[in-house]
Amino acid sequence: MLSKIKLTAITAVAAVVGLAVWPLVFGEADFYYQIFGMACFYGVLAIAWNIYALSGAISLGHAAFFGLGAYGSALLCHYGQWSPVITIPLGAATGAAFGVLWGVFFRNLRGVYLGLATLASVEIPKVIIDNWGSVTFGSLGIVGIASLPDLSLFGLEIPFGHSLKAQYYLLLLFLALAGLIHYSSLFSRWGWALRAIRENETAAVMAGVDIFRRRFEALILSSYLTGLCGALYAHLIGLIEPALVFNLHISALPLVLSIFGGRFALLGPVLGALILYPLDQLVLQPRLPTGHEAVYGLVLIMTIFFFPKGVATWLLKPRPAVWK
Repeated sequence: MLSKIKLTAITAVAAVVGLAVWPLVFGEADFYYQIFGMACFYGVLAIAWNIYALSGAISLGHAAFFGLGAYGSALLCHYGQWSPVITIPLGAATGAAFGVLWGVFFRNLRGVYLGLATLASVEIPKVIIDNWGSVTFGSLGIVGIASLPDLSLFGLEIPFGHSLKAQYYLLLLFLALAGLIHYSSLFSRWGWALRAIRENETAAVMAGVDIFRRRFEALILSSYLTGLCGALYAHLIGLIEPALVFNLHISALPLVLSIFGGRFALLGPVLGALILYPLDQLVLQPRLPTGHEAVYGLVLIMTIFFFPKGVATWLLKPRPAVWK
């Protein structure tokens, strides 16, 4: 019988191969490239949220990092005329800088108080950007944001700027890299320290774990990845406004995807994104155009009752061999 970790690793590799191969089989299918590309995108967002949650901290305000990443990259691109290749990582650093403030001011908060504080903190950058119109363009937002540049690799032109297929592969690569970070967050020495903090802070201190440092590291990594998602989103969509990127939906969706897939499973957040987002876009939205997002709430309630550890734990559970 395969061990759980080996089974998960094999499943992860098989999933990446499957996601990479299907466009070669079905040819041009822009609609599906967009759907599954955004599923990969939300998978990264769910992983970013879950890295912080692994320390026992539940955030309801990751939209702050997302929005700051989006505006940081868009404004640098607009005023500095820099390439998105430079502005995207710098914009993500804006989100991480706000994460530093979280780490300092929220260090002693736990449970519902931390959740409410993170939720309220989203309004701070949103209000500043909304009212600083001379610099940020206020509630009008920013339009005409530079698209991703094309890449020339070994004589092959990869049109990231206007090809949904190229963008899909870019987002799939982004998801694979985030998955490796998530693996480290679960199974490395650092990951075990986060687990110890989550289970019992007093026992973790007795074992020599620096609670503030480890949770702070998880927060910075989480906020930077979320800011990276926001910066990438700005250049993929081409326009942003405060209400769009500092949205409660951005904070709530990765929580739902992670809990549905399994917060403590390697593939949990990814599985949640790859199941729920395509299901929503391909099945529910055409039939419930004004109420399809309510299904996320229903899914969350059903998961809590029937799959409290997430569907990944059940789907990837090692089965006993039939033949011995």
